Amino acid sequence: MGSSIGHAFLYNLVIFFIIVIFAFISGTLSYYKAFKVNNRIVHAIEKFEGYNEMSKAEIDRILSSFGYSLEDANCKEKYNNMFLVDALEYNYNYCVYIETETPKVNNYYSYGVLTYMKLDLPIINILNIPVFTRTNKIYKFTSTKPLES
Repeated sequence: MGSSIGHAFLYNLVIFFIIVIFAFISGTLSYYKAFKVNNRIVHAIEKFEGYNEMSKAEIDRILSSFGYSLEDANCKEKYNNMFLVDALEYNYNYCVYIETETPKVNNYYSYGVLTYMKLDLPIINILNIPVFTRTNKIYKFTSTKPLES
């Protein structure tokens, strides 16, 4: 009878270990997907030299091919000393920020992109962790302001 109690404890320990490992793997894959989407959005903004209609279309194409989340991003007006430019044009869960509302000396802009890592497990319902990335400095060629919502 003593060995059956030992086996039950060992089975519970193995089941707990498997659950922890799968949660870790799921979290790692979710973070990788959020970071990859974030990196692609930053690349589109840098490619089209700012957040404009062309970069918006590229971002929409990228997010639809990745199957990224179609939820409300709850973007704040200010994040990491950056101001909100646009969010949820196509109802994807991301926010675009700009360093300042007016360009700094030498007419440079710097954008920030905020995406979310979504972890949805049976035990943990929904966990959204923000992933934030800044673009390189983008030179402002025209006298018009960047695209605003």
